[in-house]
Amino acid sequence: RMIQEVIRINERVEIEAEVRGERENYPSRIESLTEGGIVLAAPLRGGVMEPIRIGAEIKVVVPYQDSLFAFPTTVLSRWEGRIPYLVVGWPQELSGANRRAYFRLDVLLNMDYAILDPDRNEGELATPAQRGLIKNLSGCGLLAWVDDDPDLRLGSELTIDIHLPEVSGTVIARVVRKEHIPDDPKGRVAIGLNIESMAPNFRDQIIRYLFQEQRERRNKGIL
Repeated sequence: RMIQEVIRINERVEIEAEVRGERENYPSRIESLTEGGIVLAAPLRGGVMEPIRIGAEIKVVVPYQDSLFAFPTTVLSRWEGRIPYLVVGWPQELSGANRRAYFRLDVLLNMDYAILDPDRNEGELATPAQRGLIKNLSGCGLLAWVDDDPDLRLGSELTIDIHLPEVSGTVIARVVRKEHIPDDPKGRVAIGLNIESMAPNFRDQIIRYLFQEQRERRNKGIL
């Protein structure tokens, strides 16, 4: 069944829940699976478990291959021990999630890129040789500052080498937004890109990096 394929142990997910009267998004991970429910790493803030009560209605967003799925569920129990967790109910069905639903984080990461020729042969990729700066990143898109180029337009495809602190990987992404950066002395443009393909293990590494960064910033009180 599709549900068993998508919901897997160690999969990194996002929890959307109402906390202190506000809808909040938290990184989490599927710790284990039982007949009685799905065990999720509990959302933390400053190292303390967030007050998501038993019986609360939450939404869980799960990446799978190049898609995102979501399902509403109920918190069945919670544990505040050395490794705090929530147990939530199994979904009846999954629905497609908006790509924007997956959390984004402001970052400063280097990238190399090349604009792909729309008339290229299938599988033919240019070598990323232009430099750019990633300002915002998620598991399915990014915002980057790059030098303007007449071949860089809405719909352009790029091959991009993303340089995370400990690993690099290549993605194919499409430009969905382009705008000039006010007062930028280098005359660069900001481009929003949807990631269209990448190796599944590199998507995992991106999400792992974002979760780790978010957790460290929250623990430091930055978020």
